[in-house]
Amino acid sequence: MKITISILLLLYVCHTELVAQKESNWKQLDNYLEILEQNKRFMGAVAIYKGEERLYEYYCGFASVDEEKIANYQTRYRIGSITNMYTAGMIHLLISEGKLSMETTLSEYYPQIPNARLITISHLLTHRSGLRNYVAEDDFLFKTEKSWLKGELMNMLVHYPSDFQPGEKAVFSNTNYLLLGFIVDRITETDYATSLRKYITKPYLLTGTKYGGEINTANRDAHSYVFRNRQWEELPQTDLSLVRGTGAVVSTARDLNLFAQALFKKRTISASLFDSLMFVNDGYGSGMIEYTYRDRKSLGHSGSIDGFQSHISFFPDDSVSIAVLSNGINYSLSEIANTGLNICYGYSYVLPSFSGRTTKVPTFILEQLEGNYISELYPQKLSLVLKDSTLYAQTSGHVAYPLTPYENGSFRFDPVGVEIKFEGDNNSIIVDEFVLYQRGGVFSFVKE
Repeated sequence: MKITISILLLLYVCHTELVAQKESNWKQLDNYLEILEQNKRFMGAVAIYKGEERLYEYYCGFASVDEEKIANYQTRYRIGSITNMYTAGMIHLLISEGKLSMETTLSEYYPQIPNARLITISHLLTHRSGLRNYVAEDDFLFKTEKSWLKGELMNMLVHYPSDFQPGEKAVFSNTNYLLLGFIVDRITETDYATSLRKYITKPYLLTGTKYGGEINTANRDAHSYVFRNRQWEELPQTDLSLVRGTGAVVSTARDLNLFAQALFKKRTISASLFDSLMFVNDGYGSGMIEYTYRDRKSLGHSGSIDGFQSHISFFPDDSVSIAVLSNGINYSLSEIANTGLNICYGYSYVLPSFSGRTTKVPTFILEQLEGNYISELYPQKLSLVLKDSTLYAQTSGHVAYPLTPYENGSFRFDPVGVEIKFEGDNNSIIVDEFVLYQRGGVFSFVKE
């Protein structure tokens, strides 16, 4: 879909709200984010809190480009796998009610899952179950627009073999939290949306957070976009019945911070369970991931679904949290979060500079680029897949990401700093080999 936006609106679609504290520093962050927006690199929200005090927030771009609805503090974004934090919170609350324990086995609820007798609730919470990540399967992109019943999802999971024995190690898998969401439903004898309201959003006054559904801008939902053909183009919606307890929550930047502050300040669960929630092993806690910023540790999560990307981090030593939500990004979300933290803590930062021009590649050439590519130096096979006129790159066990074509045979995914370079120009590409540039590495690939 091609989108036309009036020049007048493009000149002013950002706004910001500041507090008096460090106002001059926060204006530097305004400047940074304005550069990203003006270069069509970011649409979304950034909010930073200390305890329940809001230090900074900024909103950029459109909740709906077609409707010219500007994003604001009430705009809800799909948060993808950050949903795991809410699911983990509810599981811990159910444990505190005596409904199950960390040692309860999966076989009590779903004995048909491989290794169910050996997999505990603790294994599921901390990604130590060995269950294959259904979201990272090669055919996942072709399942996203269908409505899924629980039984259909279970039938799909049953046929995936385990990747390792329970407890052997920790490897992220959305399958763990899809199942934990089902377990919440089984125990409460209701649906996830009702449990989310009862245990999380109502007690902690998270009015901008809910179990998502079909996007409705009248309810302040944002659509998601990819930057293609020099404009933001709306992406199809994943039917959230496919992701449920591992990806169906929508929220605001304010609410994400308030939830993190409540979760990590012992407000959502009893003190006796708090230590198990906060315990980190191999980088994973219960529904959270440990991140490193300079010499400091934070707890939180990241998420990605359709064109949405999201991140929340909480620093236990000073109760600072940062949420970054995007419904359109052509840059690195982690770089945005790190720059926000650099300015918050008084470190230096670099203003971005952008060069190169995007272009359009004929569909018949993109079709020739599809296939599996291998490298003698790169540890994994890389697949290029064409869907809805967009070329996607994917390595085994990872989610596919969309590539933006640039001049001279270059395809990029800026959020993770990837460039794939074919020989030739965009109308006469040599299709059987390319060079991958990523974080200083250079890898030659040839088609199988």
